[in-house]
Amino acid sequence: MNKLLLQMAVEQAAIDYLVLLALTLLAITMSVFIVFQAYRGSRRNDSRRMFFLALGLAFLTVVPFSLSLVLTAVGQSFQTGPRMYSFYLPVSTRIVELCGLASLLYSLYIEA
Repeated sequence: MNKLLLQMAVEQAAIDYLVLLALTLLAITMSVFIVFQAYRGSRRNDSRRMFFLALGLAFLTVVPFSLSLVLTAVGQSFQTGPRMYSFYLPVSTRIVELCGLASLLYSLYIEA
């Protein structure tokens, strides 16, 4: 009985991870498309404001998702402790998000 419950829990965890991975990859794909469109707009109009908007969007969307995937894979490969997920991943994500917000703010206040 216990063995069956344990096996069911392991299978459910695997399904949960696959769902999370699929959603993360979908979010990365959508983010890359949006950032690419903003970058194309900046190149087409030769606009520094639009370039920093695209950069800020990349730092707010693409990079945190990718960082989450990479650090999770590295953490599982090297069997790092819970500190990787409770400290290093959130801190690194927040730093990248702050860079993205700073870039967006700069794009609003830069001279046209």
